[in-house]
Amino acid sequence: MLSVRFLLVLALSGPASAAPYFVQCYDFGCKTTQELHYSVANWDEIKALFTPTSVDSAAEKQAIRRAVATMERISGELSGTFRDKGGNYPGSDIVRQMDCIDESTNTIQYLYALEELNLLKWHRVDPKQRRVVWFATHWTATITELDNEQRFVVDSWYRDNGELPYIQPLADWERKRDFPVAYNPELAAN
Repeated sequence: MLSVRFLLVLALSGPASAAPYFVQCYDFGCKTTQELHYSVANWDEIKALFTPTSVDSAAEKQAIRRAVATMERISGELSGTFRDKGGNYPGSDIVRQMDCIDESTNTIQYLYALEELNLLKWHRVDPKQRRVVWFATHWTATITELDNEQRFVVDSWYRDNGELPYIQPLADWERKRDFPVAYNPELAAN
């Protein structure tokens, strides 16, 4: 199976492609996939989230959150996954529901696209990570701060389609700690 990064590089290098495309995963465990192509207007909307360039890694993390939420919304409209509920909602009455494998696979593609488009100045994208707590396995996308090599998760699985994903230091995520307000300011209102 081709890697996600290879698919994006291939998409960027093709003569007819001006931007990455995605292979959207859904139906639990990527049982179903669908190739998605964003419009120029979609890419302009995403790029605008990084303009002006973030002044530090904290600001860029918030831009990443907004970009992933926007990309999830656009992908949801294109693929029909716009009804996706956070967590492992049983999905029997919601078509195109996603689990953490689907969510992390889609999110890592979004992050690689941001990186390939040179929108990230303070972070790099790293491979997906898995945690096992008792018998439950959970997957997430990750980024690393360039100045200190600290790794963070970008976890969209907990949220409904198009909502801001959570960001948390990888070490805390591995211990299943609460998501901190410092990286997820909207939690202060709850």
